[in-house]
Amino acid sequence: MTYTVASLFSGAGFLDFGFSETGFDVVWGIELVAQFASANNDNHQRRYNHNQIIIQNGDITEVNPQDIPRTTGIIGGPPCQDFSIGNANSPGVDGDRGKLVWDFLRKINFLKPKFFLFENVESLYKTRKHRTEALEPLLEQFKELGYEVYFRVLNTLDFGIPQDRSRVFIVGFKKEIIDTLKDNEIQEFKWPDPIYTIPKSVYEWPSTIDFGTEINEEEYIRNIDYPYELTVHSVIGNEEELSSLPNHISFRPYSARFHNVPEGDVKRKSFKRLHRFRFSPTVAYGNNEVHLHPTLPRRLTVREALRLQSVPDWYSFEKETPLGKMFKMVSNGVAYKLSELLAIQIKEVLDNYSNIQDTQINKANKATLTVK
Repeated sequence: MTYTVASLFSGAGFLDFGFSETGFDVVWGIELVAQFASANNDNHQRRYNHNQIIIQNGDITEVNPQDIPRTTGIIGGPPCQDFSIGNANSPGVDGDRGKLVWDFLRKINFLKPKFFLFENVESLYKTRKHRTEALEPLLEQFKELGYEVYFRVLNTLDFGIPQDRSRVFIVGFKKEIIDTLKDNEIQEFKWPDPIYTIPKSVYEWPSTIDFGTEINEEEYIRNIDYPYELTVHSVIGNEEELSSLPNHISFRPYSARFHNVPEGDVKRKSFKRLHRFRFSPTVAYGNNEVHLHPTLPRRLTVREALRLQSVPDWYSFEKETPLGKMFKMVSNGVAYKLSELLAIQIKEVLDNYSNIQDTQINKANKATLTVK
């Protein structure tokens, strides 16, 4: 079955495409930044022949909910800067962007979709101010609107994505859907099963080494005692393959630090050099943050960053898009593979509910025929 979805704060579409690839149809979206919306629309057009479904330069606060199509679900991640640990002021819900969590709530209240998915930074939960002033009231109000609500912090590393990226996720279903599943002894919503448990801690990761250190990579891979798929090398280690893909481009090197920073030194605020056989820190290119290639004297390319976000190679940015905007889109997005896993679990709930409804309708029709 295919279910319709409206996307709020659509960005470049990584969250959207995780749903689109698993039986959902994104029919409407809105994004404030023109280049972000353009990238989303361009990939929707090439992949699904959808034309201009994401509104460009769209301020969601100015959109009358009556103008948003009624869909099965609503997904989105309101801008997170006001909750981010990296923001010195971190105003939370008092900030202009932080307040947008309430607009998401208002849209849910008016449209009353069967389900919704909300995403934001981990500090929405970890920072006491944000937890008490935003997260906990938000969860409570979703419940008051008649939703069964599920909350969890998920880290991409636990799901086989070689990046340490923790994010808050809230999934809600109309209470009647979950009650129906429970009455029929069918599994309610279940979070995706992690592949690994606390991989940052349970494995012994290699230490920092001098930039340019030669390693017999094939032999090294054969002998590692931790999952290779959690290493940067597993997704960006094949330069020949990457060179054949779009967006394998980056800024021109300009500093001696491109040669001096040790491989694996990711503790500094900027000019972090990834270790080829460790996972990447959170992909975040902005505010002067620079991530360096493990073995080459340059920044990561856009394609390498996309791969660390588990975005499929069919996805690409238009050539005329400014490099800075490309990196920002990658940094702001939800890891695609995690979006896909969440969409699968959500669809299972909707499918089970639909099957129960169909069975009940068939029984009622048979009973009516019998009476006649």
